[in-house]
Amino acid sequence: MNAVAAFAWSVVQDSLHRKVFYAILAFTFILILLVPLLPSADIGVQIDLLREASLGLTSIMAFVLAVILGSTIIPREREKRTLYNTLSKPVSRWQYYLGKFTGIVVVVAGALLMTYVVILLFVLIKFGVFNPGMAKALFTILLEAMVLVSVAMLASVFYSPLVCVMLTALFYVVGHVKGDFLYRAMTDSANDPATRAISGVAYYVLPNLERLNINETIAHSERMFSVGATELLLLIGLAAAFTAILLFVGGYLFSRRDL
Repeated sequence: MNAVAAFAWSVVQDSLHRKVFYAILAFTFILILLVPLLPSADIGVQIDLLREASLGLTSIMAFVLAVILGSTIIPREREKRTLYNTLSKPVSRWQYYLGKFTGIVVVVAGALLMTYVVILLFVLIKFGVFNPGMAKALFTILLEAMVLVSVAMLASVFYSPLVCVMLTALFYVVGHVKGDFLYRAMTDSANDPATRAISGVAYYVLPNLERLNINETIAHSERMFSVGATELLLLIGLAAAFTAILLFVGGYLFSRRDL
C-alpha cells in the first residue's frame, strides 16, 4: 500500500505542475460565473438554472480531466522512459497501475471539491441560499469519473493517447444513450440481425452512465424525487463494480504486456 500511495502522490504532484489542469479549472470557474448572464433565465428559475448549468459544466470538467489524465499517464511515462526506471525497482506493475489510477481519482476529486466550493459560495452570495445538498451531484460525478479513468487507462495499455481519448469518449456516449438508443436498436425488428446482436451485447455489457447523472434532480432541490442513502449506495455499487472489473482487466493486461 505504501508503493500504491507513493505512485498516487506522484500523479498528484505531476498534475499540479501541468498547465492544462489549471486551464481546465479556470475555464470551468469562468463559465460558471457567466451563467447568470444567460438571457433566457426567468426570475423564478434563475437559481435552478444556475445550479443545473454549473453542475453540467462541472460534469464536463470531470470528464475532460478523467479522460486526459487517464489516457496520457502511462504513454507519457513510457515516452519519457521514467516508466522503465520505476518498474526496475522492487515494485509490481499492479502497484504502479493501481497507484496511478488512485492518483488521478484524487486529482479529479480535488478539482470537484474546489468547484463545489465555488458553486456553493456563488449561489449563497447571489441568491442567499445555502445548498450543501449539491454535494450529492458532485459525488456521482466523481463516481462516473472513476469509471472513465479506468476505461482510459485500460485503453492506454495498448493505444496512443488520441485513440484512448476517442475510445473513452465513445464509451461515455454509448453509456449515456444505452437506456434508450441501444434498447430500441436491440428490439427493433426493422434492423438486421447483426445490428440487433451488437446492440444487445452493448446494452447488457456496458454500464448505464445516465443513472449517475442526478444533476437535474439536485439542481431543482430534489422536487422530482429524493436522492437518499439507498439511492446513493446503489450508484456506488454500480460504479464500483464496473471500475473494479475494468481495473482488474487493465492491470492484468498491463502486467502481461511486453514493454
